Amino acid sequence: MIKMNRNTSPISPFQPAHIQRALEKTQVNQYPGAELDRFKENYSRLTGLPSDQIAVANGSDEWVKRLVRFFGGHGPILTFYPDFIMYFKYSRQYQVDLRSIPADESFDFHIDQALDRIQKVKPKLFIFSSPNNPTGKQFSQTEIQALADRMIEIGGYLVIDEAYIEFGQDYKRPTGSHVLILRTMSKMYGMAGLRLGILYGKGDIFDQVTGLGKSPFPISHLNLNLASEFMEDTNHLKDFINYQLESRKTLVETMAKVKNLVNIKETAANFTFTYGSKAQDLARYLGQKGYVIGSFDDDPLKQAFRYSIIQNKDYPRLAMDLEEWKAGNV
Repeated sequence: MIKMNRNTSPISPFQPAHIQRALEKTQVNQYPGAELDRFKENYSRLTGLPSDQIAVANGSDEWVKRLVRFFGGHGPILTFYPDFIMYFKYSRQYQVDLRSIPADESFDFHIDQALDRIQKVKPKLFIFSSPNNPTGKQFSQTEIQALADRMIEIGGYLVIDEAYIEFGQDYKRPTGSHVLILRTMSKMYGMAGLRLGILYGKGDIFDQVTGLGKSPFPISHLNLNLASEFMEDTNHLKDFINYQLESRKTLVETMAKVKNLVNIKETAANFTFTYGSKAQDLARYLGQKGYVIGSFDDDPLKQAFRYSIIQNKDYPRLAMDLEEWKAGNV
């Protein structure tokens, strides 16, 4: 079985030495202390984000929950559709007025439409993922700045969910206390099981969100130490990132074998997004071949399928199976 449905790393980021050192530095009989500061300093060096403007929670899902709870009590929330499913789940859970701006039939988003909706709805929060989850589209710097400008005009806040940004292009982010950035260690850095989500921002709202429902020790200090050991091993860190990027490149090149038959979106994430009747047929075929493909339950995504990066040793088999399917569909 080859799993292509989780959008996670196909390999672990840790070597035995990382685990051994993390265990030696973790006093399991004590509450966490300096481990969080160590993590924040390492993450700051890795990303360039100031350590005093970083907060860490039990996965980026935890931040989404807090953001929805906090802003949902002050007015509507706006997002794109499709977008990260947890925006919608938490909004239903907390009975928040979440409204969405639909993509067109090709799963493209139009910023002018979004700007018009912001003006009409006047949401307290606009939250969206870039690169988009599930399509892989990265919004341009101009588009994101336009959203930030419109939100400050109406007195609202913008949250940019950058879970997959390390697979995309860096850009000049909007500044100001009305902009918050979400990050994660789950995607590029392969630590989905450690549940380390980062919120970057400044100002009173940032302080209120990070303080909402905060527990004294929300993150395991073993998890923090593991992540720090990884980030401090700069040579291995570089090699691991290169592996991830090369795997995405190979995935894109391999899936391109069927691009004349299947609609495939350009991606800035660690997956490719396909849609249409042929995409459904391909997913069914690969499922019979032992692949687990990402699928969706709701319209307009019922004929959309997503393929995550896999181990390098599995790409030749995928290429062969795609060629076989293609030969039967020309």
